[in-house]
Amino acid sequence: MKKLTLSVSAAIVAGALAMGSSTAMAADGFNADNVKGSITFYTNRTDLVESGVYDRYEKEFKKLYPNVKSVKVVAFADYQGGVRPRMNTGDYGDIVLILPSVPSEQYANFYAPLTDMYGKDDIYFYDAWKDKNDIYGLSMGNSVEGLVYNKNVLKEAGVETPIKTLSDFYAACDKIKALKKVPLFINFGAQWPLQQFDKLPLVIEGNDGVYEKMLNQDKPFSDPNSSYYKSLNFLKTLVTKKYVEDDLMTNAWEDSKNAIAKGEAAMYYLGNWVIPQVIERGAKPEDIGFMPIPADDSGVLKAQMNHDWAYAVSKFSKNQDTAKAYIKFLLETSDFDKIAGFIPTVKNRVPGLPQLHEYLEYNPEIIQTPVNSSKFIEVANKSKIDFYSGGYIQDVITADNFEAALEKLDARWKRAKERTK
Repeated sequence: MKKLTLSVSAAIVAGALAMGSSTAMAADGFNADNVKGSITFYTNRTDLVESGVYDRYEKEFKKLYPNVKSVKVVAFADYQGGVRPRMNTGDYGDIVLILPSVPSEQYANFYAPLTDMYGKDDIYFYDAWKDKNDIYGLSMGNSVEGLVYNKNVLKEAGVETPIKTLSDFYAACDKIKALKKVPLFINFGAQWPLQQFDKLPLVIEGNDGVYEKMLNQDKPFSDPNSSYYKSLNFLKTLVTKKYVEDDLMTNAWEDSKNAIAKGEAAMYYLGNWVIPQVIERGAKPEDIGFMPIPADDSGVLKAQMNHDWAYAVSKFSKNQDTAKAYIKFLLETSDFDKIAGFIPTVKNRVPGLPQLHEYLEYNPEIIQTPVNSSKFIEVANKSKIDFYSGGYIQDVITADNFEAALEKLDARWKRAKERTK
């Protein structure tokens, strides 16, 4: 069980602050003469493509490596849906993000080793995409999950922070709803933000063993004592009590950032990466706060720290040195961490969000996202329950019978376990 107290979690930020930021890209492990030509990068950050950030990165990268002709960036709003069909063709660019559905023992079939790029003490989540003795992925950045909130709305509603219990959270939602504002924008219609309720079970359970535990549970979804039931029931309660946006089926992701920024909605349950995006929509930085989400009435705050998607280099790339150099540029030289609101993957870089300091001042117990076992991934794939995509959660919440929908998930999970040796 990887449970950290504040003294350790604060070191994640404070230690990086003390060490200072990297100002130049080290070219260790690369022959500069081989960093040339053109590469293609498949990303999930459609917003950064549209805003021209990756165009700027291409120019900055080419200044470091003049022999590079181009860095083509292709973005998918539905990343898994866009990239998964390409995986068996060998045609998925030079840099790609590792899909969670790929078991670790298959990494070598799709990705090139990145073992020579960093040591274990250099980066966070070093082992997250490891198989045998090789590293295949490097986190884009890291975040903690919690309530991103508009301070002015909570103040107007008379809500004190941090909100320490689940009962207090519901009471806060009632007060905010009375102001005719959205208490918690869940982005139901966008689908992918519902993955938060695949993360909340970690906080409810209070440790990183919740997923592996499901392999030994008869009813991981419908048992009222299970963490998954509590998570999905929490979401069902939010929807039933109309603590969320009125229009559930429209993709309002971009509009939701405006709503939080303008004070039309009070809170998100997301990672710290969304904070810069809200500020970009006009919110004053000092008006946006960040706190852990309460999971029960114990008054003990717990929170999840997780990595984001992992950069990887395609096994079939014909320009692997350039691809590796570009990943290193993104991690060490670019301002991606600041733009994305991440805790940097490279430990000697400074996190730029003051909201992270507020979050850690509340002294939450930090639970690190675990690496799923190959058996869990196999069972999940066979069950066809699309964890971390939001699809199955939409189906459960909109089902005529919530409890029956959970029992159907249990049946699918049970069949998948029986088919997995």
